[in-house]
Amino acid sequence: MGSLVAQAFGYRLGFRWESETAREIVEGVLLADWERCERLEADHWFRLDAQERLFDGEQLFAEDGDLRLKLQQLVQMHLTGEARDFLFVHAGVVGWQGRALVIPGPSRAGKSTLVLELIRAGAQFFSDEFAVFDRSGLVYAYPRPLWQRLSKTKKQSHSPQELGWRPGPPLPVGTLLMTQFVKGARWKPRELDVESSLQEIWKEVRYPSCRPGAREWLASALSAARCLKGARGETAEMLPGLLSGV
Repeated sequence: MGSLVAQAFGYRLGFRWESETAREIVEGVLLADWERCERLEADHWFRLDAQERLFDGEQLFAEDGDLRLKLQQLVQMHLTGEARDFLFVHAGVVGWQGRALVIPGPSRAGKSTLVLELIRAGAQFFSDEFAVFDRSGLVYAYPRPLWQRLSKTKKQSHSPQELGWRPGPPLPVGTLLMTQFVKGARWKPRELDVESSLQEIWKEVRYPSCRPGAREWLASALSAARCLKGARGETAEMLPGLLSGV
């Protein structure tokens, strides 16, 4: 049996396991920039027993299926709900010239493809899952692997290291980009004011009720940002103008 505690965004996640396979599942969920703690004191514990059943605290959560994915979902649920000094927004994020480009949106909106194209253009990988805001409005990385959808049934995984990720400081928001791929569309975005941008991004905020004042928190983060909304076609058409203004 083994155990470890990792701290992420001020929240301590504890893991216990009773087999080598279970240890590998735990290791596959931890992100590279999470700090491993010497003291085994956690805000919440997860456990994989000898039968590789997954427990959330003392409650049985799952005993079959993809346990790594289910543990990842549990970890994200607890972090987004309980790391109260950080706000989690479902978004892709890259860094460019010292500022963050944040792309909020639901699954299948094309965020992964756009993040990959931005990285190929020289941007710094931050996240394909969450933009993590602190109370001062800075954006932190959430460097889990990026999954690129190749077809309806096939995906390809890119590790953060493959994408050039390195530990670094959080960034202020330079651009908030609300966009979705539409075949044949031309990139003609409209610029939104802060209130309109808040209405757009608010749909992707996780557990805002756990963080009183979260709306004002986000408004401050976006106050000096460029906020754009528009359908896009081929990514190559939009990149030059987009990156020149971040």
